[in-house]
Amino acid sequence: MTLALRYAVRSDVGLLREGNEDSAYAGPHLLAVADGMGGHAAGEVASSATIATIADLDTDQPAAELLGALANAVASANMRLQEMIMSDPATEGMGTTLTALLWSDGHAALCHIGDSRAYLLRDGQFYQITHDHTLVQSLVDEGRITEDDVATHPQRSLLLRALDGRTLADPDLSTHETIAGDRYLLCSDGLSGVVTEQTLHQALSTVRDPDKAALQLVELALKGGGPDNITCIVADVVDPQITALPPTQVPVMAGAASAGPPEQLRSAARQNSPAGRAGLLRRTAPQVALPDDADTADWEMPTGRHAAGAASANGYHAADDSFDEPKAARRGPFPGRARPDDDYGARTRHGRRRRVPIVTTVLIVFIVLVVGGLYGSWRYVQGQYYLGVDHGYMAIFRGVNTSVAGMSLHSPYQRSSVQVAQLPANAQIALNQTISSKGLNDAQSMVKSVETVVGQCRQQWQQLAAWKTADDRYQQDLTRYNQQLAAVNQHNAHLKAGQKPTPPPTAPARPGPEPQVPQAGSCGPASAFGIAPSALPPGTSGTGSVTPGPSPTTLPTATASAPASTGNRASSAATGTVTGQVTASHPANVATTVRPAA
Repeated sequence: MTLALRYAVRSDVGLLREGNEDSAYAGPHLLAVADGMGGHAAGEVASSATIATIADLDTDQPAAELLGALANAVASANMRLQEMIMSDPATEGMGTTLTALLWSDGHAALCHIGDSRAYLLRDGQFYQITHDHTLVQSLVDEGRITEDDVATHPQRSLLLRALDGRTLADPDLSTHETIAGDRYLLCSDGLSGVVTEQTLHQALSTVRDPDKAALQLVELALKGGGPDNITCIVADVVDPQITALPPTQVPVMAGAASAGPPEQLRSAARQNSPAGRAGLLRRTAPQVALPDDADTADWEMPTGRHAAGAASANGYHAADDSFDEPKAARRGPFPGRARPDDDYGARTRHGRRRRVPIVTTVLIVFIVLVVGGLYGSWRYVQGQYYLGVDHGYMAIFRGVNTSVAGMSLHSPYQRSSVQVAQLPANAQIALNQTISSKGLNDAQSMVKSVETVVGQCRQQWQQLAAWKTADDRYQQDLTRYNQQLAAVNQHNAHLKAGQKPTPPPTAPARPGPEPQVPQAGSCGPASAFGIAPSALPPGTSGTGSVTPGPSPTTLPTATASAPASTGNRASSAATGTVTGQVTASHPANVATTVRPAA
C-alpha cells in the first residue's frame, strides 16, 4: 500500500507582534516549522535560513536514511547561521526552534529542538510527540512545579536548546511508523501556548479538510489574544487508492521564509521600518487552492469494504458522535477577518485593525509604569516607621503619618505596654505629634528605652507608697510603744526597796529613709500607675518633684539607678528613759534607761 500526504500550512503575525519571525515549509516529503527569536529581523533571518537549508530534503528517500539525512540537514542549518553571524555581527543573538518531519511511504523521521511542537491524532486519540526544551518543562519533569504553573511562570519563555549558530545542534531525533488516517500537527508556541490541547484535539477531530482545520486553529489562537506569531501545518496520511481527494504535490512556504532568501530579508529589514516589515509578513499563507471539482463540502467517504476502516483510521467523528463541530467552524471566519479565498487587496483593507494592538501595548506599558511607580512608592512608605499613640498606648506605626485621597498611609505595627499617661507631660506632647525614627530597629530601641524608664518610675512610685504604708504602721506602733513605756515608768516609780523593776517594751523599728520622689520631667504622675495621692507621704506631690526635663520632642531615656537619698524626712533617733516618753517621730533605735526609785 502506497501512502502520501495531504497538507495545509498557515502563518499569521498575531495581534501583538509587528513582524512574523516564524517560518514553515510543507511538501510531499517534508514538514517543518521554525520559530525565530532575536528581534531586529534576526529572528526572521534565523527561521528563514533554517527552513531554506532543510527544504532540500523534500525528496523521496529510503526509510533507513531518513533520520541521518535529517540530522545532517539540521547541522548544516546551524552552520549556516554561524556563517551569517560571522558575516554580519548585527545578527548576533539570533536563533530559532525547529520541528521537522521527514516522510517516506509509511515511515517518518522526527527532528525537534526548542518549544515548537508536533502532535499526532490517531484513531481519535491525541498525542504530543515532542518534548519542550524549556526551563519550565524541565521543572515539571523534576516535579518542582505542576503543569498548571507553566502558564504563569516568569521564565516560561526561556529555552534550554535551540539552533543559534554558536553551539552544537542537539536536536531530539526519533522515527515513527505511520498509517492511513493519521493526522499530524506541527506548530509554533504561538498556537500551543494559547490554545489548550483539548481544543486542538476537538478542532482537528471535527474539521476534516486540512486547510480549514489550519485556518480554524489560527483563528482560535487569535481569539485567545494572539500574543505571538502563529504558524501551523496540518497533514493527513492518506491512501490515494481509497481517498476521493488527491495528495498534495505542491510545496508551500509560509511566514518569513515566504518573503525571499534570508540575505534579502535581512537587507530589506535594514531599509524598511518595522511597520513595513510587518505589512509584508502579515498575510496568512494558505496552500494552493483545490480544483473546483474537489470541493470539500462534497467530500465523499469511501464506500464498500474500505468505508468503516477509513472513517475510524482518520480519527474523525460522525455527526452523531460525542464531539460537536466548534461554532467557529460552523460560521466560518470570525467577523472582521479576511476569508481564505480573499485576495491580498481585500486582506490589506483590514490591515488597520493591526494598529489597535500597538495602542493597546502603549497603554499597557503606561499602566505598568504607573503601577510600578505606585508600587515603588508603596514599598518606600512601608519601609518607614515612627512612634505615636494607639488607643492610649505608645506604639510603633508603619508608613507615614498622612493620607492621600482619603486613604491612610500608615497603620499600627506594634503596640507597647507603655500607657501614654505614664509619660511626663512633655513626652506626651511629643508622642501625640509623632516621633520619627531611622527604621524599625531604631523605633524598637526607643520603645525599649522608654519602657525601661517607665518601669523605673513605676518602681519609684511604688517604693514611695510602700514607705508611706510602713511609716503609717510605724507611727501607730510608736504611739503604742510610748503608752507602754509610760505605764512601765509609772509602775517602776512606785517600787519598794528590793522589788525588781519591769523591763521597758521593745521599741518599734523605723521604716528607713523616705525614698526619692520621681522627677516630674522624667516620670508621669503617680495616678497613672494606679497610686492615689493619699497613698503618698504628706507633702509629696503626686506629679513628682519639679526638675528640668527633656524637651517636648524627645522621650525620657533610661539611666543608671542612683542610690536612694535620705529623702526630705530625716529620721531622728530618740532615747527614752523610765522617767520620760519617746517623742521622736522616726527613731532608729530607742534606748531606755531604768533607774530605781529614790
